[in-house]
Amino acid sequence: MSNLGLYQWFTTTAKKVGGPAKLIGMFISGGAIVGGTAGSVLTNKYRDIKDKKELKTLGTYSVTKDAEIMKIKLVLKTGDQVTVLAADDDSILIVKNEDRDNPYFVSADFLMDCSDYKRK
Repeated sequence: MSNLGLYQWFTTTAKKVGGPAKLIGMFISGGAIVGGTAGSVLTNKYRDIKDKKELKTLGTYSVTKDAEIMKIKLVLKTGDQVTVLAADDDSILIVKNEDRDNPYFVSADFLMDCSDYKRK
């Protein structure tokens, strides 16, 4: 028996759809569609929450030292205010005040390191 299972699946599937380039294109297109849909849903949920008059938050915190996460293009400067919308274990959903690209998911360790946020 061979251990080429994934390779065999890929070659068989590529033949069925017209070649490896088309199969890879289908993977990329599918990923773009799923990613775009997820981003759109998150953005719409955030806007729905933001538009409500009573926004329930877990607190607003001050940034005590400059920090950044380039992967998500989040730059925090000393004195900025961040509002925590939700927290689940190490994942925290924050809103940086006066930022058009909200919301952001950050780790609790990152937020504790650069602000006066404390884990509850």
